[in-house]
Amino acid sequence: MKIVKKTRGIAKYLNHVKDGQVFYLGIVVQDKHLAPLEKLGFSNPPKPGEQLLPDATWGTASDKNANGYIVKHTDLPKETAYRQGEWRWKQFKGRYECEEKSKIVDIPYQRYPRTIVPAYAINLEILQNGLGEIIVVAGPFTKESNPMEVATNTSNMLVDIFKECLIFNKDLFSWKKSPLRQLNWELLPPGKNPWQSGKSALQGIVSRSPTGNQPVIQARFDAVGSYEPEFIAVGKAGFDGYVIFGFPTLGFCILESRAINNATYVLNDDSWENISALSKAEILQNNAHKARFVHRETWFSALHNLFRKKAA
Repeated sequence: MKIVKKTRGIAKYLNHVKDGQVFYLGIVVQDKHLAPLEKLGFSNPPKPGEQLLPDATWGTASDKNANGYIVKHTDLPKETAYRQGEWRWKQFKGRYECEEKSKIVDIPYQRYPRTIVPAYAINLEILQNGLGEIIVVAGPFTKESNPMEVATNTSNMLVDIFKECLIFNKDLFSWKKSPLRQLNWELLPPGKNPWQSGKSALQGIVSRSPTGNQPVIQARFDAVGSYEPEFIAVGKAGFDGYVIFGFPTLGFCILESRAINNATYVLNDDSWENISALSKAEILQNNAHKARFVHRETWFSALHNLFRKKAA
């Protein structure tokens, strides 16, 4: 079954799938698919075992998949929320002299209450079937009586990327197993001081952010970097804008992003290989992180306390 346009519900395409049966979504790779696959971040030609989370730039469906979405409750009274910003002022130093100072502060504002729907975080994986064909798959999904929102969104994402989507029953093919290779992260070249050598790459992340947000993001990156991480990795594809600061000697990693009103995650695992293999859902939905620091003024003291406890 081929789907060539976006849909509000995938169920109408699943008449040939029994209730409770597992199915996958994807494509059989042809020459016309090589360009979007390379743009996604796969090798050219794609290699079995490669896996990544598509970035949010392909459309609404890929944005929901990578970042989740917000439901605003406009029928409820507004509430006070906070966003971070930089406050600058001039401080008197002495006769005829002033010094420019800055500080990251919480700025209150009114907004409608909202519910945050987490990212679906469905990866795309390259496989080879028993016929020798290279295929891209997402899943597994199970046919159910509910709306199957994740499967529907994944189908729409594939249509946005490849202009088509196929429904695979796993029983149709014997899929060859290949070593899994995650393409979501790039480990920056190690050196005597990874923080100093990685600053240029992180500056690129900062510069791609809105101008008003850049001082806030830079301040957070600098704060974590001041503790001299032993390795740094930057996110690619659907992890774009995320940075892992590794502290193996202390037994944890820190996941930070360029989002200014989100949170910082502490991953109590010092293995780069294990961290890089985690899905976004596993990290953000409390399956991997052991602590979470909300982006507020208290963030800097929370970070300081983390390292003070680990060093004790």
